[in-house]
Amino acid sequence: MKKMTAMLLTIGMVLSLIACGGGSGGVESDTDKAEEAGNAAGAGSADDVSGETNITFACWAEGAEKEFVETLIEQYNEAHDGVTVEAQFIPYAEYLSKMNILAAAGNMPEVFTMIEGNVFEWGEKGAVLDLRPLYDALGEDPYDTILDADIFDDGEHIYALGANTTTICLYYNKELLEAAGIEAPSGDASNPWSWEEFIENAQKLTTDTNGKHPTEEGFDKDNIVVYGATAPTGWVNLMALLKTNGIGFVSEDGKTLEISSEEGIEVIQAVADMSQKYYCAPTTLEVKSSFSDLNVMLMDGQIAMIISGAWSLSNYVREGFDVGVAQIPAFSQPANATWTGGICMSPDAADNAEAFEFFRFYTDYANSLQVAKENGVALGGLPHSKIVYDDAAQMQDWISTFKGIDATDICYTLKSILEHDGTRLGENVTTKNFYAIVNSSVVSALDDVWLGNADAREVLESIDVSSQLEGSWLATE
Repeated sequence: MKKMTAMLLTIGMVLSLIACGGGSGGVESDTDKAEEAGNAAGAGSADDVSGETNITFACWAEGAEKEFVETLIEQYNEAHDGVTVEAQFIPYAEYLSKMNILAAAGNMPEVFTMIEGNVFEWGEKGAVLDLRPLYDALGEDPYDTILDADIFDDGEHIYALGANTTTICLYYNKELLEAAGIEAPSGDASNPWSWEEFIENAQKLTTDTNGKHPTEEGFDKDNIVVYGATAPTGWVNLMALLKTNGIGFVSEDGKTLEISSEEGIEVIQAVADMSQKYYCAPTTLEVKSSFSDLNVMLMDGQIAMIISGAWSLSNYVREGFDVGVAQIPAFSQPANATWTGGICMSPDAADNAEAFEFFRFYTDYANSLQVAKENGVALGGLPHSKIVYDDAAQMQDWISTFKGIDATDICYTLKSILEHDGTRLGENVTTKNFYAIVNSSVVSALDDVWLGNADAREVLESIDVSSQLEGSWLATE
C-alpha cells in the first residue's frame, strides 16, 4: 500500500454540488436503520485478499459534476497502485438521511461531503474526524494555504475543509445594458451599485410590448417582454443582501433574529417592491409558472440582470456566453456572504493513511485544475486556495479553464468579492438550528410578502423563533 505523501500540494477547491440550502438534523441512532445501513453496498473500506486497499468516497454530485468527480477519482486510482477509491453518489435530497443511516450503523465512508450547516453539529457529536492532529503530525497548517472561511474550525478542532467556495453575484446581459446606454457595474467589490441605482437601471431595462419602460406613461405591466431583473427572494440571496444593510438573518452569536429589525424590513420590502411597485421584475407566481430557466432567459435577452450564486456561472460558461459579473447592489455598505460545503473524514479512518492521502489529493486545487484543463470543463465553484488569488500565474491557470469566453474580468471580479472585508462567512455555517429557523419559519412567512398579501413589517414582526434560537457553533462563552 502506498505511504502517505510527505507534502500537501496547494489546498484548493473540489467540484461538489454547492450546498445552497438543505435540511437539518443530526446523527440518528436507530436499530432498524443501522441494520439497513449494514447491508448498504460499498459502504466502508476493506483490504481484500490481494492486499488492495479500498476507500469509499460519498458525495451528492450529479450530471457534469458527477463526471468531473469520477474523472478526478479515476486519475487518483491510476496514480496509486494498490489503492482503489470507490465513489458513492447519493441524491442531495436523500443525502443527510442516508449519511445518518450509515453513521448509526458504524459503516461510514472514509471520506465524504457534508452539508455546510451540519458540519459543526456532526463534529460536536463525534461523527466526523478532527483533522487537526493529522495535519499537526505532518507539520502542516491548512491556514497557510486555504481561505480562512473554508476551514471548519471551532477554535479547537478542524472538522472539514471547504469544497466549492461560493458567494453571491450580480449577473447581467452586457448587450442589453449597452443597448440601454447603461454603464456596466464596476468589477471592484468596494464600489457596487446602490440598491437605488440597481432599481433605476432595472426599470430602464424593463420593456413592454410597445417599447415603453415602467417610468413612462402608458407602460403596460401586464405585457412585459424584457424584465430588467428578477427579485432575489431565495434565502441564500437574501442572506447576502441583508449583510449589505449591516445585519444577517440571525446575529453572530445566534441568539437574535435580525431580519425582523428595521434594516431587515427595509431589505425585504425593497425586494418585494421590485415586482409590486416598480414592475422591473416578474412576480413570484410568474416565475413559478412561466420562467423555467432564468439563466437561459438572461442569455436570450428576456431578463437583463439576475442576483444568484457563483454556482450559476457554469451555466453561462457551458454555453460560451460572455456574461457580466459584479458585486451585488448595496443598501448601506458593500458586503456579501461566502460559504462552502465540507469535505470530512470518518472517525474510523483516523489511522487510515491511505484515506487521508486521498482526502489531501481531493482537496488539492492543483488536481482539480488539472482535470478541468485536460477535459475542457470549467470549475463549478471558486478556488479556495490562497495562492490562486495571490499569484498571477495561478490566476491565469484558473482563467484558462473557461472555454469559449475571456473570463479575465469575471475571475478578477470574483477575487475582489472574496477578498473584500465586507464578505463574511454565512450564518448558514455557524448558526445552530439554522435550517429550522430559516426554512421552516422565515421563508414560509415571507411568501405572503412576495405574493403581495402583506407588507414586510407586518410579516417579519409576527415571526417568533425564540424557542429555536440555540446560539452559534463558534460562540465563545
